[in-house]
Amino acid sequence: MEDRPLPEFAWRPILWIVGILVILHIAVINQYGIFRDELYYLACSDRLAWGYVDHPPLCVFVVKLFTSFFGENLIAIRTPTILASAGTAILYAQVARRLGGGKLAQILACLAVAGAGVYRVIAHLYSMNGLDVLLWAAAVFLWIRIAQDKKPRLYLWLGVILGLALLTKLSALWLVLGLLGATLFTGRRADFKSWEPYACAVVAALIFAPHIAWQVQNDWITLEFLRNATIKKMIPLPAWEFFGVQIVVTNPALSIMWMLGIFYAWKRPEWRGYALGFSLVLATLLVSERSRENYLSPAYVYVSPIGAIVLANWLEKSKTRTRGYFAFAGAWIAFTFSLGMPILPPPLYIKWVEMMPLQPPAAERGLKSPMQGFADMFGWREMAQSAQSVWESLPPDERNNTPILGMNYGEAAALEQFCRGPRVIGLHNNFWLWGPGEWDGSSLILVGDIPDSIKDDFESFGIVDRLDNPHAVPEEAHAPIAMARGLKIPVMEFWQKHRHIE
Repeated sequence: MEDRPLPEFAWRPILWIVGILVILHIAVINQYGIFRDELYYLACSDRLAWGYVDHPPLCVFVVKLFTSFFGENLIAIRTPTILASAGTAILYAQVARRLGGGKLAQILACLAVAGAGVYRVIAHLYSMNGLDVLLWAAAVFLWIRIAQDKKPRLYLWLGVILGLALLTKLSALWLVLGLLGATLFTGRRADFKSWEPYACAVVAALIFAPHIAWQVQNDWITLEFLRNATIKKMIPLPAWEFFGVQIVVTNPALSIMWMLGIFYAWKRPEWRGYALGFSLVLATLLVSERSRENYLSPAYVYVSPIGAIVLANWLEKSKTRTRGYFAFAGAWIAFTFSLGMPILPPPLYIKWVEMMPLQPPAAERGLKSPMQGFADMFGWREMAQSAQSVWESLPPDERNNTPILGMNYGEAAALEQFCRGPRVIGLHNNFWLWGPGEWDGSSLILVGDIPDSIKDDFESFGIVDRLDNPHAVPEEAHAPIAMARGLKIPVMEFWQKHRHIE
């Protein structure tokens, strides 16, 4: 890379953008309710470990830290990803600056995060995805600084970032491979003549090692989860549909940046490493044909800032172009926020979605709720209250020996969070791994979609109540609450028989 002064960083407009973003998220933080995965992370945070069936541990450690200080409320739970999203937007602007982008390019790169629906959803709901996109952006930014500032010792800090990324989400392996390829197959291959890149690998491996040890102790159960989820849950998505979804979720007015970024990154030798890093992730997702809309989101840091530079160079040639583009982008951002954040009351949101001429294709099997992805934020307290009422109606002697079983991790986590008194168990993912506890099989309350194979394992089985929440996901909107007595087989045999890792 050439030695040239860096453009001045556009602190004021960037801070205005991220400041407005944070305020908006805080304003709607309690608009609907707690999300399914947030309940699950809370359940995991009560059982800290170096791994879980369906995710590495860092996201659990972070939510445990925040809720320990600020309590188990939505502000404490969601603050980490709101701040992470703000940091990601700033880092995109910094990457654009490092690649030569001036004030307008930096603003556009920042907006590529701030105005895209996929990042708004990721920021509003606490999950590993919000931390994931921040760590990818930090890694790419640091990788650029190593070369531009001629500070190979920064490879040690890159190792820390990569290790934390791997502890956040296993797909960070794509980040590692992308940066490796971008270094090995470009002019930066000379870096491997020094010891720092190897130290980077050692640092990342040491940070990730406890999770590997956990996988060994648990027979690599996450591989079973990934295999089953891919085959049984995810819906194949053709390449043309995948690209169409990406244009929508990254905002049609802003998606031009990553498309320009891909084209010009391959075209210009000094940017080909970024094209290579992005293309590796894209190719992996296209080959698998089973991807959610957010899977590609952390990789846009490779190309969106480059596209922001190209777009800014074109816009700066005409004030009319600039005004027109920002008017167009502003309208799309407002529309994106109305769909990607819980701003509208549920009835109005449903009507708004029904008016859309195109509906996004489903990424997972099963019926869709009119509330789209927000459906996972409804009905949890009511579910727990109904189940607890059934439990409290039992005679005291039977009550003490009767746990409540949630059929999936969301139901089990919600029951555990909101029920007071009964023990909660589950057959799905980490709840299965945590086991049935001291349950003796004499009686059981079940909540959710109950298969016939479970009903047949009891001497008596009957539905005693039914949920009723039209905004919840279809499988839970009217799910039954059942009472089962007299398990016919040993408890551990029942547990192994109905193991649900997916």
